[in-house]
Amino acid sequence: MEDDTFRAYGCFGLNVMMRRIISSSMINLSFTIWLYGMGMLLFAENSPIEAFKGSTRMITPAIGRQAPYRMPFMPSSLLSYTSHRIRSTTTRIHSVTIDPEPGVSVTSEDVEDGKEASIGHTDHQLDLHQVNHDDNKNADGASKPFTTSSYLEAVSPEMHNKKKRRTNNHAMKDISFLRKRTSNLMKVTAPENYSSDQEEPPHQQVHLSRGMKVNLNTFNFLIDGWAFSGEPDACDKAMILLDRMEDMYYKYGENSPVCPDVRSYTKVINALSRSKRRDSANLAEQLLYKMDRLAESGENPSVKPNTFTYTAAIEAQVMSGMEGSPEKAEELLVKMIDKFQSGDPDVLPNARCFNAAISSYAKSARPGAAQQAEILFDRLEGLYMSGLDKAKPNSFNYNSLITAWANCPDQEDENGVCSARKAQGILERMEQCYAAGDEFCKPTTVSYNAVIDAYAKSKQEEAAERAEQVLRRMGALYKEGADIKPNTRSFNTVINAWAKSGREDAAEKAQDLLDLMSRLYEEGNNVVRPDVHSYTTVINAFARSDQLKDKAERANNLFRTMKQTYETEGKMNHLRPNVVAVNAVMNACAFTSGDIPEQNRAMEIAHKRLNDLEDSDYGSPDQITYGTFLKVCANQMPDCSSRQQLVEVIFQKSVQDGMVGNLVLHQLRAMGPPGLYYRLIRHYIEEEIQLEDLPKEWSCNVVEGRWRRRRHDNNM
Repeated sequence: MEDDTFRAYGCFGLNVMMRRIISSSMINLSFTIWLYGMGMLLFAENSPIEAFKGSTRMITPAIGRQAPYRMPFMPSSLLSYTSHRIRSTTTRIHSVTIDPEPGVSVTSEDVEDGKEASIGHTDHQLDLHQVNHDDNKNADGASKPFTTSSYLEAVSPEMHNKKKRRTNNHAMKDISFLRKRTSNLMKVTAPENYSSDQEEPPHQQVHLSRGMKVNLNTFNFLIDGWAFSGEPDACDKAMILLDRMEDMYYKYGENSPVCPDVRSYTKVINALSRSKRRDSANLAEQLLYKMDRLAESGENPSVKPNTFTYTAAIEAQVMSGMEGSPEKAEELLVKMIDKFQSGDPDVLPNARCFNAAISSYAKSARPGAAQQAEILFDRLEGLYMSGLDKAKPNSFNYNSLITAWANCPDQEDENGVCSARKAQGILERMEQCYAAGDEFCKPTTVSYNAVIDAYAKSKQEEAAERAEQVLRRMGALYKEGADIKPNTRSFNTVINAWAKSGREDAAEKAQDLLDLMSRLYEEGNNVVRPDVHSYTTVINAFARSDQLKDKAERANNLFRTMKQTYETEGKMNHLRPNVVAVNAVMNACAFTSGDIPEQNRAMEIAHKRLNDLEDSDYGSPDQITYGTFLKVCANQMPDCSSRQQLVEVIFQKSVQDGMVGNLVLHQLRAMGPPGLYYRLIRHYIEEEIQLEDLPKEWSCNVVEGRWRRRRHDNNM
């Protein structure tokens, strides 16, 4: 009450005093409002008068009431901290560094290029590694970082009650906007608008739209939008924009409204890393070396590559999946380390760039890839132990290393430990580090799933049991409060481990896990919702089981249950049947053994599934479908004219669909007879023919294998 009275009298007194000094004829309403505002400013909280008044209270105890809390004054020499957290109702600052000398500047780490933005004297820094609003967080509770300019707006009093400005590039979500702005920009800056005798570009002050000029920010904004848009031509658009910037800069030099900088090139490399172009990795590497050349020659020092540039180039190698990409990624990483150790502070090796290189070896699944990934991980640890904080291994690095061992199931380390046990050892190491207080090494669901996958791919006799042990450990940890929850992928991978185990009880174990998933899902656990892969893997377990009776019937019943659930419960897409599930049922029919009625039933089920697939809207027969049906005919029908007629019909269908694959050829050769084989293939059965020896239209739609399918998709 006393504070409010003091301010009110102060404002009123100042207003009256100024009115007496200035003639009343010169004062109008607006000037009166201004004077009143000045009074409010001088006597407001934290104003010079109020600060003096507060300091007086600090040395003169209040009588009869408690003095209000005020932040005590602290010399600037005591405000130098490496990780000092300051909390307020609006803003959180994670790192503060203030030099005791006068002057202050503000810098922020840019998530794109790491460039600094400073204010005031550059010798004295207030380093804001992350500035966030408490009321604007991600879905997982983590606050969103924003730039220095956003911070300066956020700390102003008038912005305290306003929502933080989003820093996401909205262009990547609005493709029509992105295309329109790119087209307008290219039109305005077209070479035909240039004249040879013109000293300044005619478009220097042209606005594309309200608030959007022809300048570096506009080009970088659009390139960034294309890089993360996911459009098929995103890479081409980004490169066209960069080429236009280079043309304008080389034509006009310092008079050009744009000069491509490190952010421009880095964003284009980002676009390349996300594209499906077969030459994306090579183009990214060429851009990186071009940046080095331009910076070292002095033609354009602002394009000097930094950590983000090298990381993007390494990730381009990883995403390409081309032969030799792991070695290329490691080569770029080593060059990055050498530059840093030679005194280049802009190229700072960190956990992310190492993770990209480790992932490259993990995805290759080549002999020796896991060992090479571990060498890189050890080097990462060595850099951290030498004092490089940014090189501290985190969960992503550990997960990539586990995946590297999981993808190399037949490999062993130098001590003869198999890949699956090696993967589990890395997980246990993560658990120990996390238990010791290292939050960076916290195991996640991905970590445990990778170990389960390692056992699923292992040929060890006890692999399925160990995979299920890891799954049950995840469940136990979750019940104890850990943020590790088994999901659909966890269960599906364990089911797959049992399906490939060859154990007598494998089919029943797989069925039990599927039943457990269904029960948990019905109880409200949505993350373990059974999907089409769950059902298909159990059907595969039926097909692989030698001791299971009526496997064709059981496989068909399980398929019908899934199909009926999909059709009656709102077209649940996760249970939508597909050609893989149909092929699994046919495979169970092919390996059904028993009496004549059971064989006839298996043949009937296979024929029913093939006809339903041809008439369905969820897929068409492929080379595996036709080859597996021929296998059903070979195993369940005697060699007779009826079987030969059926084989000829199925082969003609595969030819018509362009689905004569290797499995079809193999089954035809195995079934015979030689006369039928020659009539269908036009080659003798003794000849070793390949798909290339047959008419191209017979196999024009065949996609063999997972890796070939990926290459096929990249070429489309």
